[in-house]
Amino acid sequence: MIGRSNGCCLDSERREETDMAAPWQALRRLLRISGNPTPISSRSAFTARKDDLRNPDWVKVSISLGSTIAIWVLLLKQHNDDTKEYERRKAEKES
Repeated sequence: MIGRSNGCCLDSERREETDMAAPWQALRRLLRISGNPTPISSRSAFTARKDDLRNPDWVKVSISLGSTIAIWVLLLKQHNDDTKEYERRKAEKES
């Protein structure tokens, strides 16, 4: 009672409470912001619609097939190089 009458201890108690509560307040603020998105920020950049199978997007088809073929060509080339290197080291080890 004596400390509270002059306000000395009350201020220090409040300061300790606010110092302890600051991280929790920041966390609550962060969760409140992320938990309740605004309608503008919650809109997706992608649209959900079914593809028209009768009219394919030939640019996407050609990019997909071209990149797949390129990857397979590089893979087979690397495999052939590795096989030649293996055969060369095997012949070098035997002789």
